Amino acid sequence: MKALLLIIGLSLSLLSPSLMAKPLTEAQYIEVFHGEDIQKQKDALASLVMAGISDPKIYDKIEENLQKSLPLAVDRHTIDYSAWLLKGLAYSGNEKYVATFNAVIAGEYHSKLQKYARKSVKILDQYKIWAPILSDRSHYDGKFDQRSNVLANALRSDELQLKLDAAKRVINQSIYSEQIIEVLNEELKDTRLLKHEKQSIQAYAYMAKALASTGNEKYKPTIEQLAQDSSEKKLRTYASKYLKKYY
Repeated sequence: MKALLLIIGLSLSLLSPSLMAKPLTEAQYIEVFHGEDIQKQKDALASLVMAGISDPKIYDKIEENLQKSLPLAVDRHTIDYSAWLLKGLAYSGNEKYVATFNAVIAGEYHSKLQKYARKSVKILDQYKIWAPILSDRSHYDGKFDQRSNVLANALRSDELQLKLDAAKRVINQSIYSEQIIEVLNEELKDTRLLKHEKQSIQAYAYMAKALASTGNEKYKPTIEQLAQDSSEKKLRTYASKYLKKYY
């Protein structure tokens, strides 16, 4: 249920044109959230979903903007802006913002905002776990940019939903750095989290699709191994399908 709620909460980020927005530097985020361009702020908020950004100055500014926006959130556009700010704040994973969400839920605000606030509490609960993984610099490789390093963290993590979302992002944004490809290969050669359940199979299936999509013959044996030897029939079927990308 928690995973389902997270998917619902992230759907706007994952399906909107803002999916193509790249994560910014911390200085750029601060500049955007101090500015007046609402669309730039929405794009920045969408990119925070997997940016690996933990600077409290950024999230405190988002909260400040949220507090200013709430009294003005009375129509579709203004409610949408406040909703984006709620979600962006949740990506912090910081418990201190629960009070802000609860104030919206209990306050005299539009029912849609109360709904978004409840969803944001669920997202924040997930990001209490995810945010430290995404921002972890213990495996940071300076040869690659922030986005590549953050996605590599997600792909090598023990969080199935995080691995799944990261693999989808790699595919949808064609993020095929050498770092990403190597991590995908390593994770698929040792499917330690694979079990007989939908989320697990989907996570590894999307990672296999991402690796096969490179068309790199070097990694074909890994997909072949999955197609032949995986303990899960559905994953074997997916891997066999992805092998066609090499022909």
